[in-house]
Formats: sequence, structure tokens, C-alpha cells
Amino acid sequence: MRIAIVEDDREAAEKLSGFIRRYGRENDRVFDIAEFKDTAAFLFGYKPDYDLVFMDIEMPGRNGMDGAKKLREFDPDVPLVFVTGLMHYAVKGYEVGALDYLVKPYSYEAFEMAFSMAVKKMAYAERSVTVRNMSGYARIPLSAIYYVEVNKHRVIYHTDFGLVDVWGSMKSAENALPSRSFSKCGASWLVNLGRVKSIEGDSVFVGGDRLKISRAKKKAFLQALNTFVSCGGGLK
Repeated sequence: MRIAIVEDDREAAEKLSGFIRRYGRENDRVFDIAEFKDTAAFLFGYKPDYDLVFMDIEMPGRNGMDGAKKLREFDPDVPLVFVTGLMHYAVKGYEVGALDYLVKPYSYEAFEMAFSMAVKKMAYAERSVTVRNMSGYARIPLSAIYYVEVNKHRVIYHTDFGLVDVWGSMKSAENALPSRSFSKCGASWLVNLGRVKSIEGDSVFVGGDRLKISRAKKKAFLQALNTFVSCGGGLK
């Protein structure tokens, strides 16, 4: 899991990263931590690939509150925890969808309570894929994907909320999606096994579409579907 710390106070940043590493040791988790000294450095070239952001509110230049508003333009979903020395600033954090806040000086116990809540939120975020389309970046919940269609260098995600068209390849789509719940039924289709309605002959029905199962992929696809169902999945 990737965590960003936006904090101009070096000592405060080290304290927070130390608490995160301690939590990881105590809970057998590994976290990739990136530190930024201000919101400008954090937002420059921003990509929505962080699972959690800790942001100090009181910083020179663009403060954390203004930075959070800009962050929400790029990434409306990433969990955000404010760190501040003033309670009234913390309360304003809910205006930008902050998950929680830490008021300085905070103990490890206070951090652990806020971080545990964020970890639960991150676990949900892990069940999504981030893609880059014409308008920028988008997070797609895995449960919303019916199947992925690849046509030359275009990857088309068929989802509950329409089509998401991005540049890429079948290999890039396979790398982005968990193999335990996505399997190819043909050279051009990668199916969400949790959205399969039925199998009829050489066809799989997913969403409102009927996809042909190729002879070369049929055995592996049916094995993947059987494993998925036997492990608690089910046909929709």
C-alpha cells in the first residue's frame, strides 16, 4: 500500500512515518511511504496511485486545506487524514471529504485508531483499478467491471456505468486485474468471473453481452470459473 505524507516539519514527518512503520511491524503489513515538504511538490504531476494521504493543514504557500481541494479535483476517492495543531482546522477537513484527523501532539494510540480506520478504507480501495483515459485518471471498482475488451492498442472496460476507453494491451489489463477473479475467454476478452450469468455451449453471458469462448481458452477459462465459484464466488 502506498502512503503519502505531506508535511513541511521534518520532525513531524519522521514521527508519522515511524508510527506507520511500527503499525506495519505489529500487524505484519508493508507500507510504501513517500514524503513531500509541501502541497505543490505533492500535486505536481499527481497520479491517483496512493492508497492514503496524510496532510498537514498549516504549511507555507498553499496550505493543506487548499491543497486538499485541489487534490479532490484529481482524485475524489483517495482516503485523506489531516494532521493539525488546531482543532477548528480539523473540523473543516470534512468539507473536502477527509476520513479523519490527528491533532498535534498525538500519541501512537491516537494514531493507531485513525490509521486502523484508514486501513479498512484502503482495503476497499484495493478492490479497484486506476486507468488513464482521455480526460485524466479514473478509479474503477472491480465489482463494476463486466469484462475488458482489447482491440489493437485500445482497452475498453465494460462497466456498470458505461464504457471506459484507454490505451493499452491485453497484457497491461491482465497485470492490472487480479487473476483469481478475471480470466480470458478468448484472445480479446478478459471476463470478470463474478459477473458471469451463465455458460451455454461455447458462449459466456456476462452483463447483457454474449461472448464466444475460444477453443484454445475454454479449458483454462472453465477451470478458473470453477475455482472462483468453489472459493465462494458465484454466478450473477
